[in-house]
Amino acid sequence: MTVLLAIWSILKAIAICGEHYWGYIPCALITIGLFVFLYGVLHLSLIAAAKLVYVYVKAYKEKIVARIEVEAIDKYIAKNAKDSILAIEAGGKQNMPMSTEERMAQFMTVCEEERKAYIAKKEIEDAEKLEKIQMYVRHTLRPFDFTDEELFQVCECVISLVVHGVVVPTLPVAIEKTGRKTLLTQHDLENFGWNIAYQYGIANSLTAQFVLYTFREWFKSTEASTIAKNLRNTRGRHHIEIDENILNRIVLQTNKE
Repeated sequence: MTVLLAIWSILKAIAICGEHYWGYIPCALITIGLFVFLYGVLHLSLIAAAKLVYVYVKAYKEKIVARIEVEAIDKYIAKNAKDSILAIEAGGKQNMPMSTEERMAQFMTVCEEERKAYIAKKEIEDAEKLEKIQMYVRHTLRPFDFTDEELFQVCECVISLVVHGVVVPTLPVAIEKTGRKTLLTQHDLENFGWNIAYQYGIANSLTAQFVLYTFREWFKSTEASTIAKNLRNTRGRHHIEIDENILNRIVLQTNKE
């Protein structure tokens, strides 16, 4: 732009001097004067334009943008007023302290859930424990040629003892003292009964009745009180030894299988 102004000033000065037959010095002075005048006008115009733009931008930021933002906020609030009110009300309720009745109701709900979870877990554990006890019965007596019917009868007597706490006095299936079963002594069967009863904390008197009625062929002339005194036999070697950890050993056998 400056170059164009300079060229235009020179040409204009030459034209003026040509019309009036002036020399080089007037031409140069006219050129400089025109250039300075035009450059000054251009510079002032740019300054004025810049100030106008600045004033517009400032007004736009302070008034127009602010108004647009306010309008947008108003629209958002109007659109979401209901949700905002509900959220505020919910937050207010959460921040309010609970009454004694509400705390008790909440506490009772937690206790009920814990109780249900405990009962469910206990039922599973009891079922697994009973299954291991029955496995102990089968693994212990099968080597002595107990028939499947006899093993079933012993398991039924065990379930009656450990689950219901009663002893069956008369057995549908009588357990005969024949074959390899004759290798078992009274001490063996007393230890067998003690090992099972120990897992459930059953009293010796009830355990003695279990041994007496389940294996009646071995205890024809023996009283339950006598058996109760000799349930735990650790002297000498026996086919069925005292074992407090039969449940753990059943787990080991199950894992091997």
